[in-house]
Amino acid sequence: MKAQSDLGRFDGNGPILPLLFFTAPVVTSVLPRLTPLFLFLIGLTLVLPSLRRGQGIGQLLASNSALSACLVFALYIFINASWALDQGAALSKAALLLGAILIVFAGAPIFAGLSGWQIRRTAVAFVAGALLGALYLMLELITEAALTRAFMNAMAILPERAKHIAVVKGEVKSINLSEFNQNITLLTFHLWPGVLILSAVKNIPYRTLAIILFTLAFAIPILVSEHDSSIVALFGSILVFFVARFWSRATIRALAALWCLGFVLILPLNFLAYNAQLHLAEPLPASHRARIIIWEYTSERTLERPLFGIGMDSTPGMHPDPPLKTAPSQREKPEGFVFKRTTAHHAHNIFLQSWYELGLIGAILLATTGVLVVMRIDLLPPRAQPYAAAAFAAFALIASFAWGMWQTWFMCAVALLPLYVAIASVTARSPTDSLSDIGSEDR
Repeated sequence: MKAQSDLGRFDGNGPILPLLFFTAPVVTSVLPRLTPLFLFLIGLTLVLPSLRRGQGIGQLLASNSALSACLVFALYIFINASWALDQGAALSKAALLLGAILIVFAGAPIFAGLSGWQIRRTAVAFVAGALLGALYLMLELITEAALTRAFMNAMAILPERAKHIAVVKGEVKSINLSEFNQNITLLTFHLWPGVLILSAVKNIPYRTLAIILFTLAFAIPILVSEHDSSIVALFGSILVFFVARFWSRATIRALAALWCLGFVLILPLNFLAYNAQLHLAEPLPASHRARIIIWEYTSERTLERPLFGIGMDSTPGMHPDPPLKTAPSQREKPEGFVFKRTTAHHAHNIFLQSWYELGLIGAILLATTGVLVVMRIDLLPPRAQPYAAAAFAAFALIASFAWGMWQTWFMCAVALLPLYVAIASVTARSPTDSLSDIGSEDR
């Protein structure tokens, strides 16, 4: 066990892992595009000590069906990249996907072998960092980005594109809150691992109050934000959490079934919503109506190459901005439409984007992979399962309405989530084995 207790140390420096788990949620909440850096650093810190002791990456990867499914999916992505519009960019995203898979499956099991003291410091560091990031975003959203505006003006940083930023006489006057949508997504991912860690701490006064205040620190900026997908994810994950508290195994199986249904029903639901003219329903927000147009048009294009798709990350090249040799129908904006009939830069839905870019083969592989990953929640400590189920629900809901599945920051944020859940789950291994008890012999 002595060798295992050193797994989390980098060059014998114990504070490195807690420091990373503090800085990662803080920095990525402020600058989401730095998620690849922290995924790499955390993966390196977890895995490198084992590699230095002569263990190969194959020895670190515990064989299981979820890992096998992820690797098969990654292999298909490499093959699919061969007919992508930009093969070089597609291959780089495929390599990133494979790297993220290896980091998650090699790194997550290492937490179980850390010493109690290392677990405590790492878990508490994550809670502190996540809370600090939430408080920063709360302040920014309430003050209409006062800190960001002050920084940009002080450093004379003006955006190249001012779509959501008002610049008057060389000074940033206002920033649309939608500029923080990526930040809010990261915040949503940090919520449930943090609550799980706090629920395992016995030696803090008023633990229930602390959990409530921690949750409010996340819920307030999410609700104040303009990121509807994160708001849906917040309420949806809360519902999943409370259901899983009473019916954990049934909830996990329901999540797996719903994940599969997403791939089965996405095309008919898109056509049904469009034919019902919901894209013309003025009571709906413009962004919702725009998505219905994008979804229906992308669904039409999906039927043109249903088996193998157009190639991963090829949707932006099919979009008429910048202009390409596209049919006039792809550029039309009929009367009453809030958005042109195009595929946009991505489908804003992981199920639809999988169909369009990866085809039936890719959709089946991703559906299978998701099911096997979800079912591994059942292997976590019973106390951790409702929180892990809620975390997966938050991811799935955001992925259903928001980002492109190949956006680098989003891919890495999704990969960081199971690592956060892993350290949180270790703190909840048993009722008598919480943060206050783990490794007391190491004092």
